[in-house]
Amino acid sequence: MDLNIPVVLTNIAGFVIVVWILAKFAWGPILNMLDARRDKIAGDFAEAEQARGDAEQLRGDFETKLGEIKVIEREKVQEAVVRGEEIADRLKGEAQAKAETALEKARQDIDVETQKAQLSLRDDVVHLALSSAEMLVNQKLDDETHRRLIREYIDNLGEMPNA
Repeated sequence: MDLNIPVVLTNIAGFVIVVWILAKFAWGPILNMLDARRDKIAGDFAEAEQARGDAEQLRGDFETKLGEIKVIEREKVQEAVVRGEEIADRLKGEAQAKAETALEKARQDIDVETQKAQLSLRDDVVHLALSSAEMLVNQKLDDETHRRLIREYIDNLGEMPNA
């Protein structure tokens, strides 16, 4: 194998010139483009991480607000229950007052009717006593007459008015 030094030197010089041209004009822009791409990807990752952090914060805020809403909801329900119980108690009191008023009126009506019945009974007793006395005064009283008058009086009781 024969080495040809001028060809080897020409090849080495050509290789160095190609490497120098590539380094000067191609590798710089390619490396710059790769660096820019790497920076863009790193920026995108940073933005994604920031967005994730913001989403976590919003999620925490949302859960806090949801908890506050649930507390407010429970308070409103309890207020409604208390108001309902107050209304029920008031209605119950009003109903009891009306029932007591109606009961008192019924008692008064019963008392009035009882007094009327007593007066009517007294009038009937007076009338019967007067009728008996009238019958006795008109006749002489002996045992047999007395018994006959009582029997007649008892028989006439069904015929008398208000009897």
